[in-house]
Amino acid sequence: MSVFLFLCSTLSVEIVQADESRDLTQSSGVHTGWIGMAAGGSHRLAIKQDGTLWAWGANHDGQLGLGNFSDPVTAPVQVSDLKDVVAIGAGNVNSYAILKDGSVWSWGDNTDGQVGDGSVTERQTGSGELTDNKNRNRPIQLSELKGIVSLTGDFAASYALQSDGSLWGWGFISVPYQTTPKKLTGWSELTGIATGYTGELIGVKRDGTVHIGRSRPVKVPGIDQVKSVATSPGAFYALREDGSVWAWGHNYWGEMGDGTTDSRTKPAPVPNMKDVVELQATQNGPVYLKKDGTVWTHGSGRGASLGNGSYEDALIPVQVKGLTHITHISASGVSGKVMALREDGTLWSWGDGYTGDGTQWWRTVPVQVKSDALEPSEDVDTIKVDLNGSAVRFDTFPVLNGNTAMVPMRRIFELLGADMEWDESTSTVMAVKGETMIRITIGSDSASIGDRQVPLDKPATLVDGLTLVPVRFIAETFGAEVVWDEVTHTIQITTIPVE
Repeated sequence: MSVFLFLCSTLSVEIVQADESRDLTQSSGVHTGWIGMAAGGSHRLAIKQDGTLWAWGANHDGQLGLGNFSDPVTAPVQVSDLKDVVAIGAGNVNSYAILKDGSVWSWGDNTDGQVGDGSVTERQTGSGELTDNKNRNRPIQLSELKGIVSLTGDFAASYALQSDGSLWGWGFISVPYQTTPKKLTGWSELTGIATGYTGELIGVKRDGTVHIGRSRPVKVPGIDQVKSVATSPGAFYALREDGSVWAWGHNYWGEMGDGTTDSRTKPAPVPNMKDVVELQATQNGPVYLKKDGTVWTHGSGRGASLGNGSYEDALIPVQVKGLTHITHISASGVSGKVMALREDGTLWSWGDGYTGDGTQWWRTVPVQVKSDALEPSEDVDTIKVDLNGSAVRFDTFPVLNGNTAMVPMRRIFELLGADMEWDESTSTVMAVKGETMIRITIGSDSASIGDRQVPLDKPATLVDGLTLVPVRFIAETFGAEVVWDEVTHTIQITTIPVE
């Protein structure tokens, strides 16, 4: 069992056991294999199961780590200098990685010394033109950092959290710039930190208390039992052990999620937000992953980070469209970029540009980031099927014929526990479960249940060598309950135990 650390810009420490027995293949045998991701201000990063690192987005300061200062890259490209990557993080125009051997690597913008290699990029006063370009377009090892468990950054500063709970920083954390990592006094016993758009630094300690500040952090009163934190400009969020989220600070666009635009001076629960297991935040507001695998947001819609298909502000939590069975989320505190990892290894991305779908466009709903050219394309409107709460994968995605969802015949019968026989001469299938028998013939607008003929909304159809059958008719005939979830485009099938 390997250990991977999934990191992002609004970061709380999380050590995740990667289940090597988990099937990361489609039923067609195509490997997906994403296991981690980090959203930055100008770019995005992701790790594949084989430990390779991939990057896409803007690259004007070398933040993709490709060895050049190229035009933007709109789909994942491998960062070939690094292997065995187990953790990643991102700032505005900076990237960070931890390798399996514990070594720490940094690259990207170095205007304020935030790469951490002892150098700084010089610019001409007034014009801002580069006079001594020390921006790093390849990963640079920071050999003085040992035992680091997480990395993150904001516009001009970089931070590394050590396993003993101490915090290291470099870049614009002081005047003059700190060009190499320095242990920050005042911070200790940390389990997680977050930083964001205006350079706020918030941390949670091992005793569950929350502290805010840079050189002299101050304890936030009125909240305890916290396991992770996040921040938007002037707004702060804390996830408690009981799954509730507490928020305080500015509330211009609905950052507090309470239906108002009234700011708060003290932490208070976000109404109706329960069973949260992971917390992140963009510059527009918080992002929540709930225990049921759904993702929720609220706040400003201007950065497309709400993921609900709208640019309108949300004063109360709204569900991100089309996402189910999500296991981890990542958001950038200095932009509107958000990503989500699904339990099948597929990666989803939305927000203010460079989502990884081959374009630079903003996306108000999640789009799939393909791990290779052979990975089947899916979008949030693709029909999905759950059986007793678990996602079902087919050789082809379910399709709509009118208002009737059609799924591959053999797979649905297997899932429902029915025995099946196929008569090639008549193109008829017979499926039996207990005392119930169904006969369906391709192209026929009726089926038989035992000796009784019943009409079908749509006939069984042959598509690309696969026989598709109406899923609701099959499932309900065999005693299952079927519910359609319009938000996630999911057919939810629940089998009813025989008493």
